[in-house]
Order: sequence, then structure tokens, then C-alpha cells
Amino acid sequence: MGFVRDLVHAGGTGGLNWHVHAHYARKRWQPTLQLIEQFLAQVQPESEHLLLIGGSAGWMMPPNWLARFKRIDAYDIDPLAPWLFNWRHGRRLKAQGTHVHHHRQDALATLPDLLQQHPQACIWFDNVLGQHRYRVRDEARVERELRQLKTTLQGRNWGSLHDVLSGPTDGRLLPAGLNVWSHHVSAKQGMDSAFSQKLLASVGAKEVWQDHLTGQVFAPETQTTWMPWAFKPNYWHWLQAGWVNA
Repeated sequence: MGFVRDLVHAGGTGGLNWHVHAHYARKRWQPTLQLIEQFLAQVQPESEHLLLIGGSAGWMMPPNWLARFKRIDAYDIDPLAPWLFNWRHGRRLKAQGTHVHHHRQDALATLPDLLQQHPQACIWFDNVLGQHRYRVRDEARVERELRQLKTTLQGRNWGSLHDVLSGPTDGRLLPAGLNVWSHHVSAKQGMDSAFSQKLLASVGAKEVWQDHLTGQVFAPETQTTWMPWAFKPNYWHWLQAGWVNA
């Protein structure tokens, strides 16, 4: 029973339920994936080695970005992630000379050790930091650990795509492809009230939205991109993406 529960829930990260939802939501998610691809196309990694943290099956990963690297070490706690990632991306990456090594490991808990093991690699947190609050129920601890990341990663090339806000919408903006947009803002402006209200209004937000406690992942001077994600037809997320050069 423990094995089955692990497949279904994957330590609180969604597991099988997440993969089934992602598979059937691909068309609705496509506009956001295009924004992610546009963002990553502007990033010039200084290493051909990538530590991919929380990549899951690569549902939110543009193949062209992955193919830039000669070696990818993918870390995830989901037992289904290696098989599904290889099913979606493996053949193309192999054909382009990219070697993928999967590790079932909590990379956030062991990050300092991983950085020492791979001193030349750059790091990408793929839609994982916004889930930290659901695995660690102590909000103060979550904020402290996420805030500490930029110090732990000092001197490294790294980036992240993560949830900042999520909640119900009135559904009027569907189909998503007609209304998705990205917004560049200095992180020091962060989630001030005026900016957050602008984000929420743009997707027809209603009721109470969830704060994913990722507001201080990046340093104040980091230029970031914000993009909406129609996670469900009437339940949207705002994602933040950023890249930090050493």
C-alpha cells in the first residue's frame, strides 16, 4: 500500500494525479508554455551541465531549452518522473547528444551537497518552489528556506519558474491563448498591493487567492517575468520566472 500511495501522491507533489491532469490540460497550458519558452530562449547558460530540480515529466519544459545541455541531472521525489520524462523528452534529447541522469532525491533538502558535487553546473528549479509550502506546513520555515536559496546559490548560474499566487477566476478570459501576457518587473517592486491587484484583475480573479510564499526567492535587483497559467479553466496561477548569472 505504501508503494501505491507513493505513486499517487509522491510526497505531496501530486504524483499520478498531477500527471493525468497535466496530460489532459496540455492544450489549455500551451500559451503559458510558449511564454516559458520565450523566457528561456533569452537565457544564455554558461555551462553545458544542468541540475534540473523538480522537473517531473517535463510538462513545463521546452525541448529546445533542454537540448542546449550536454548533461542533465534531474532530481525529483516522484517515482514516475524518470519514466514519464524519458517518454516525453528522452528520444529527442538522446538524438541531440544530451545525456539525462535521473535521481530520486529531495534536492531542496540536499542542495549544498549537490552544488559541491557539481561545481560547474547551472541550476533550474522547474515549477517546484511554489509547492514547498504544501510539503512543509510551517509557513515561517517555508519563507525562511526559500529566502535563503539565493544565498546558498551565490556564485552560481541559476533560475526558477514558480507559483506566486493561485486562485479562482470568473472564466471570462478563456480561451487562454487570447489573453495570456508576460510582464517584466524588478523584484524590489515585488508583490506590492498595486502590482498584485493588477495581476489578479487581469485574469478575472475572485474570492481568496493562495500566496505560495515565493515572494523573496530572487534578490531585489533581479529582473523577472510574470506569466499567467490557466491551471484549470476557472483556477489560474501567476508564475514568476527569473535567471541569475554568477
